[in-house]
Amino acid sequence: MRLATTANIALSGLQTIDGVATEVGDRVLVKNQADASENGIYTASEGQWFRAADARTARTMQKGTTVHVQQGAVSSDFVYAFETLNPVIGTDAITLAFFLSEDTLGDATAAATAAASSAAAALTSKNAAATSATNAGTSATAASGSATAAAGSASTAATSATNAGTSASAASGSASGAATSATNAGNSATAAAGSASAASGSATAASTSATNAATSATNAATSATAAANSVAALSYTFSTTTADADPGNGALRLNNASAASATAAYVDNLDAGGATVNGILDTFDDSTNTIKGQLMLRSKASAAISYVYNVTGTVVDGSGYRKLTLAYVSGSGALPTTAGGIWLMFDRTGDKGADGLGAGDFTGPASSVSDNIVTFNGTSGKAGKDSGIKASDLIAGPASAVADNIATFNGTTGKIAKDSGVAVSSLAPKASPTFTGVPAAPTAAPGTNTTQLATTGFVKAAIDVVLGGVSTTFDTLAEIAAGMLQKAADNLGLAAGFTSVVVDDGTKSSGTYTPAPTGGNYRKITANGAFTFAAPSTANCYNMTIDIANGASAGAITFSGFVAGHPKGDAYATTNAAKFKLHISKTDTGITAVLEAL
Repeated sequence: MRLATTANIALSGLQTIDGVATEVGDRVLVKNQADASENGIYTASEGQWFRAADARTARTMQKGTTVHVQQGAVSSDFVYAFETLNPVIGTDAITLAFFLSEDTLGDATAAATAAASSAAAALTSKNAAATSATNAGTSATAASGSATAAAGSASTAATSATNAGTSASAASGSASGAATSATNAGNSATAAAGSASAASGSATAASTSATNAATSATNAATSATAAANSVAALSYTFSTTTADADPGNGALRLNNASAASATAAYVDNLDAGGATVNGILDTFDDSTNTIKGQLMLRSKASAAISYVYNVTGTVVDGSGYRKLTLAYVSGSGALPTTAGGIWLMFDRTGDKGADGLGAGDFTGPASSVSDNIVTFNGTSGKAGKDSGIKASDLIAGPASAVADNIATFNGTTGKIAKDSGVAVSSLAPKASPTFTGVPAAPTAAPGTNTTQLATTGFVKAAIDVVLGGVSTTFDTLAEIAAGMLQKAADNLGLAAGFTSVVVDDGTKSSGTYTPAPTGGNYRKITANGAFTFAAPSTANCYNMTIDIANGASAGAITFSGFVAGHPKGDAYATTNAAKFKLHISKTDTGITAVLEAL
């Protein structure tokens, strides 16, 4: 428990208990309710408190079950014990009593020592009283005084025995009384030596004193044993070696030099007092829970030096010692190696309840991030793992929606969804979809020849390439057909002939110009710099005429690809504003040209 109540409380809401403010999830021992049936172990909450999951049955609150309290002005480091046998939860009154405190170990040890001293003193008293009886038999002088003294001795010894039997603390006083009895008995013997009167009465009284003193010794020994047992722990000597072997009589060791890194303890079958305790050690694994209980190793000299471990495996017989499987919980300080210098204390975990209808328990990861979502780890359905996704990162949906509608983001946070109003069934299928409205698609690059969709933009670009620089008069098949159609009047000597629109190939001032008949055989350029005029490379046979008009920066023209000696005709000059006409003829025998200066 983190806390224990000191008065009746309301079983709801966060509150201050024993001087400490509770937090959500705190385990609280409720022990002072006006309605004692409400007592038990609860989990603190901002709302209604409920009994802890492991403390809802009679078994977990059975008489003799002990609970440890961590904090509080009154109950810090106290241990309380349940006192009700087989309580019906929610019906029977559940009572608890103080069982052990942080200081009890030291107090009990002191009590055991004092009681042992009391037993020794009482035995001395017995022997002295016996001597008194012997000496009294040889003397009759001052017999009445001896009898009185002996009676006082017997009375004192009887008081000593009563005190020793009552408590370990009173045993110390009993030892002192027994010592006084021995002194008085000695005085009685001295007085008896000077007097023989009533010797037989003195002897009888002295004998009674001896009997009472013997009883005192017996009671004191019993008190010492009870005080030692009240510690609820086993005394051991700590060994710093780490080998898996018998640590020796009355000793125990860990498997790692660092107590915080230990995963096993090796405990001798005899405790520091020589008692055989392997039967007790063997019960440490009796719980059916994975964690069998908690083991504490604590210095007798200082409560600040202690280590707590979970016992997680079966107790193994190591032949003369026992092996305990441990999982470190907490601790601090260096355990002392003085003889009998540490306590070994064990709190057993209650048995696990019966499994549910499934085939086993669900287990989570060894560690996780707070508030992360748990997902299945594998296909067994029994193991979980940290998904790495926080619950706060999930998308929150609308209060209501239409079944099978698509959800879309509501805002820019990325965490809130809304009903888009679009049903999944309204989406176009992947195979042979039928589009409505004005669907769009990416436009393929010019010249693409794949199964990619052709947009209107791609088709228009392809047609523009075919049309080239054709004027709007001839940019449709109908216009071309009409232009080529020979009318009846034209058939008479082709009076009208064939017409064409000149294609302007722009200004040439560098690089290579290669004319092509595509789009029109009649073309024109402006020469405004030095460049290369290459013969056309378009297939088949055809004639072309190129008009050349010089600009202010006209330069030399280099002709390439024509039949040797061509172009023929006039020489080209770079004079500004000069004009020329180049007649080109491409046939199977080659490409020729004639330059005509205008």
